Amino acid sequence: HYAQENLSASSNQANQEIASACQVRKERTLIRAAATPAFSILLLIYIGIFLMQSFFPQLWLNHIMAGCALLACLASLKQVRRPTLLLSMLLTGSGFLLMLQGNPQPLDWSRAAIHNASLICLVLTVPLLGSILAFEPYARYLTLITKPYITSPFRLYSAAALLTSALSSLLNLASMHFVHHLLQPRAANCPPALFSQALFRGFMPNVMWSPSYISVAIAIQYSGISWFTLAPVGISLALTGIVWALLLGWFEYGKLAAFSAGEATEKDRPPRPADVDRPAAVRGVWTLLSMILLLISLIVFLEYYTHKSALVLVPLISFTGPMLLSRIYGKSAVYSSQFRQYVTDKLPKAHNEMLLFSAIGFFGYALAGSAFPAQIPLLVSRFGLDTPLKIALLIVGIIILFAAIGIHPMITIAAISSAMPPGSTALSGQQLAGTFLVGYMFYGICSPFSATNLIMASLTAQNPIVAGLRQNGLFALIYVLLALCLLLLLFAAG
Repeated sequence: HYAQENLSASSNQANQEIASACQVRKERTLIRAAATPAFSILLLIYIGIFLMQSFFPQLWLNHIMAGCALLACLASLKQVRRPTLLLSMLLTGSGFLLMLQGNPQPLDWSRAAIHNASLICLVLTVPLLGSILAFEPYARYLTLITKPYITSPFRLYSAAALLTSALSSLLNLASMHFVHHLLQPRAANCPPALFSQALFRGFMPNVMWSPSYISVAIAIQYSGISWFTLAPVGISLALTGIVWALLLGWFEYGKLAAFSAGEATEKDRPPRPADVDRPAAVRGVWTLLSMILLLISLIVFLEYYTHKSALVLVPLISFTGPMLLSRIYGKSAVYSSQFRQYVTDKLPKAHNEMLLFSAIGFFGYALAGSAFPAQIPLLVSRFGLDTPLKIALLIVGIIILFAAIGIHPMITIAAISSAMPPGSTALSGQQLAGTFLVGYMFYGICSPFSATNLIMASLTAQNPIVAGLRQNGLFALIYVLLALCLLLLLFAAG
């Protein structure tokens, strides 16, 4: 009886401890649930003020936006990864010391805090462009259309690369998930590396020109040119990359035997919508392509007529474009669901971007205002770096070197631009932007720390070094050489 009482008491105590632990977890969940919308709302206010300031500039809006940035960064301190926190603190501390060397006014501190506001807003809003993929079962439509044509490994490689290139021109990283889900059943019949190489090589050329890419935003901001000025160089570099990707794919897989174009298994096949035939699938795909072209055209049209940068217009179109399209195509409920998911799931995960990009901007603004940039032209002349080719090789080499040890090109490019402002060397703004993009492209492929590498490694269950450098190192190296040769021709023409 005594043992039974002890057992009962122990059981009651254990139940109370479990209940207490559950209550604590419930309270923490409620606290996080309350904090998450608050952080999302703060970021939405930040984006809204940025857009308002871009079209109706007022000095006092700088201070309000700087306050929002400060609150968002403070809220992110306990949420970010430790390396991100340490790097952000180092950049902010260095920028603070550089600012104190001058005579900063309150407006200078505010401008330093929001120096990268355009890049932050671009990164935060671009995921909304992917909401148009939820309007229809486009994966099934494309499966019905492409199935008869994918009859060999090289055709699968070409289809994956070209489809990724077309979709990622607007949808960015979301395109890799979409095409992987679409064509993964067919990839089972091919060499293991083929599918990941096709996705990677189809995605990377758009780094050179697409206004929805952070690389293009960085090149525009730190070279001081517009997207229209960059577009001829960027599109030329992108077309070079696509041709090289297809040519290299032919050498690797062009002579492999064809395989049967049979149906995928029921387990792997995307869900079949009711009453979908080939004509309906073709109409659906044309609708998707027309929406992508319309959104890109709208960005270009507004930049031409408003003379605003793509750094302003892409966030604006990211908010308004899919919403207007959902009204046109009767998909308002779908868009509302996607927007709620964006606010409750995607924005609350933006702590790393908010803190790190703000710190990079603060450091870049402080460095540009210091006495250091004035010494760079003298050093460049002293070491004989007085031709566009030498300077381009130097910049690309610096970006690649620092990327190899995990430093994001955005940090390197911000420092280079502050040290060598546009017009201070033999490079024009257009040439400087092209050089930045070449270095960024190599980082995206070969650095195990890049977002594209990490996503590809996750999709294909591979090590990032294998998915990037080992499988695509030759592609990246030759692409850099081809891009530099093309830029050299432009330099010679200029």
